[in-house]
Amino acid sequence: MIADLKAVVRDHETSRPRSMQTAIGPSEVGTTCARRLAYKMLAVPPVNTDSDPWAAIVGTSVHAWLDTAFADENDRLVARGMEARWHTSIRVDLPTYLSGTIDLYDAQTCSVIDHKVVGATAYKRYRKDGPSRQYVIQGHVYACGLRLAGYHVEDVGIAFWSRSGALKDSFYWSEPYDEQVVEDALARLDALRLTTTALGVAALPMIPTADAFCLYCPHYLPGVTEAEEACGGHVAVPTQPRGEPIHV
Repeated sequence: MIADLKAVVRDHETSRPRSMQTAIGPSEVGTTCARRLAYKMLAVPPVNTDSDPWAAIVGTSVHAWLDTAFADENDRLVARGMEARWHTSIRVDLPTYLSGTIDLYDAQTCSVIDHKVVGATAYKRYRKDGPSRQYVIQGHVYACGLRLAGYHVEDVGIAFWSRSGALKDSFYWSEPYDEQVVEDALARLDALRLTTTALGVAALPMIPTADAFCLYCPHYLPGVTEAEEACGGHVAVPTQPRGEPIHV
């Protein structure tokens, strides 16, 4: 019976629009692994598809609950004759680059806020060292999209919610919006697009990797030698046949 139940859960998770997304989104643009982005640009089919989806399912469910909670609080504020403070699930676009949906905008502090539901190990790391660069770039990209949509954004924030702890364990990180963060991220995408457009999958062995949780990468395949099909994991300096690495 449990096998049947788990099969339904897996099938439903893989059929969700986000799971089937083929375009690079705000949550991916800041990944330190350029090759992972290149695989997606080139629409190379994933090979690492058997990872356990439960953490993502829990995260998605908490996101949905939080979305409802802040939307309902907005309704209560308006009912009391006050201005709406919380704006949820706003669709944003950076034309020709990417689009996405922000979790929350706080009109009182002019902040774009992203919810992160994290496990115990990640929680300790982020609490001690702050968010990953990938998370930071995602927040600034969202802020840029909101500004393009006409919102006033001053700060980028991340609300960390513990997946295995309690509400008291949640914490908040923020920094002022910095347009240069977005420009650098988009310039990196431009460089990758130029390379992949010119060389196709032949560019993949030349594009650098990074230690970015390879086990969870959809293109990770231990022992593979042909990077055009899959990636064997992070290596320090991938090179072109003539010995010159592509820098992106």
